[in-house]
Amino acid sequence: MTVFSRILIDSRDRRAMYVFGSLERLHAVVARATNSDASDDQHRVLWRLDKASHGAMQRLYIVSPSEPDRSVFEEELGVNADRDCSSCDYGPFLRSLESGQEWAFRVTVNPTHSIPSEGFASRGRRQPIVRRDKQTEWLFKKFRKIGCHMTINRLDQPEVAIRGTQQISFRKRGTTVVLTQVTFEGILSVDDPNTLRQALVDGIGSAKAYGCGLLTLAQLQVRSMDAI
Repeated sequence: MTVFSRILIDSRDRRAMYVFGSLERLHAVVARATNSDASDDQHRVLWRLDKASHGAMQRLYIVSPSEPDRSVFEEELGVNADRDCSSCDYGPFLRSLESGQEWAFRVTVNPTHSIPSEGFASRGRRQPIVRRDKQTEWLFKKFRKIGCHMTINRLDQPEVAIRGTQQISFRKRGTTVVLTQVTFEGILSVDDPNTLRQALVDGIGSAKAYGCGLLTLAQLQVRSMDAI
């Protein structure tokens, strides 16, 4: 079974403030709550933190093989497990996807490309994509590979917008890791439901252990881009 969870977090809570101060800390909290290992592809956990445009409440979305341990979020983030945490079986929604459907989407990704470099594998050295038009082009191509496409408006442009970008760096095993997180919102149309279902569970792109790759869908008539 695949479980979709949403945790509402008050960013003013001192425990949440401490965890939000480091991507590594937040990663550790999610890993502990889901009993996950980033190297275990059979039990992949995806997550994304959506920061509020106004107000203090933030949303943590998680897709995992089983329901997270809510007591971890109580202890580490100061949430109320009964009031602020909710989970559901993701299966019924995934099975409802059909070719031709249109959905509002939201995703935070780490767009990269490979450049030839001595001393690296045949795929080359991975570098962040920094130009906004190239970031959008990267996502456009990714969507074609995961069974959907961005809808096109009357100006012959994809119906997508970049809602936020940030560069994050942290130390990991003695080296500095730099991520460029880009959050997109837009409209997609389903081409291959089976392939899209797999992407909703497996994620898109790299840095999935650090809050990237989780694609969420919402009904088009929902004005806010809240996930299902």
